[in-house]
Amino acid sequence: MKKGFTLMELLTVVLIVAILSGVALPQYRKVIEKAHVSEAQSILRTIYDSSERLAGEFGYRSYGALVNQKGESNYSFARMDMFDADNLPSDCSLYQYNLLECPSFSYKPYVVGNSIPYVAAKKLNTPYKDTLILFDRNEQQIYCQEAKSGAEACDVFGLDTRSGVSF
Repeated sequence: MKKGFTLMELLTVVLIVAILSGVALPQYRKVIEKAHVSEAQSILRTIYDSSERLAGEFGYRSYGALVNQKGESNYSFARMDMFDADNLPSDCSLYQYNLLECPSFSYKPYVVGNSIPYVAAKKLNTPYKDTLILFDRNEQQIYCQEAKSGAEACDVFGLDTRSGVSF
């Protein structure tokens, strides 16, 4: 009697592995995306805290009031305490005066008229490219604004939606 597997046994194992892969890979991608969003939320909150501390140092009640009085370019990310040369988030770089680029997201304060109601993170890589994660300064809440190409992004991220913000 020869030892080994029959063709049916091998096909059964391949079929089981294929079914498990078909179920597990999409769930794995969702977990990875949620991890990226958690990192983005942490950076958004840090940017918010740092910008409010900067405003307080100059005697203003909010970062929006500081920017409206002094100008956005004068009180940019480079002036915030979280962005000294040794303290940037890993693999991130500052561009212009209010744009932080990281591997998965770019970050910037969103200015509307006389206020800065959001700090926004824009998804850079596929899937869900151009989806925004928004930290609402007034409500202290995190929201999601889906890009036209990624209609299910906010569900995957597990966030409530908001609209009307452009990056």
